[in-house]
Amino acid sequence: CLATLIIMLVGDTYTLINYVSFINYLCYGVTIIGLIVLRWKKPKIFRPIKVNLLIPVTYLAFWAFLLIFSLYSEPVVCGVGLVIILTGVPVFFLGVYWRNKPKCVNRLIESVTCWGQKLCFVVYPQGGGAEED
Repeated sequence: CLATLIIMLVGDTYTLINYVSFINYLCYGVTIIGLIVLRWKKPKIFRPIKVNLLIPVTYLAFWAFLLIFSLYSEPVVCGVGLVIILTGVPVFFLGVYWRNKPKCVNRLIESVTCWGQKLCFVVYPQGGGAEED
C-alpha cells in the first residue's frame, strides 16, 4: 500500500496500471506452473474440475512469450513491478515466518489488524458482535 501511495503521488495512473498488470500476469503464470507441478507430483488427489494438460501448457507458452516480450520492451516497468512484489517479503518474515515474536509486536499487529478491519468495514472486531438495528 505504501509503494502504491508513493507511485500515485509521484507518477500517473497509467504507470501504476502497467506495474500492477505485470504483477498480475506474473502471478497467473506462477499459478499455472503450480497447477502443472501438482498434477505431476500428486496425480491421485481429488480435483473437482479436470482439465487436459495441453490447455495449461499452451497457456504457459503464450504467457512466457508475453512476459519475455514485456521484459524486453519495458524493463523498467517490469523491474519496478518486481520491486513492488519484493516489498512483501519483509512483511511475510515479520508477520508469518517469525513465530516467537515478543508480546508487544503481537499486540501491535493485532491493533493494526483491528484498525484496518474497522476502517474498511471488513470484519467485526474480536469480542464484538453484530449491532442490531
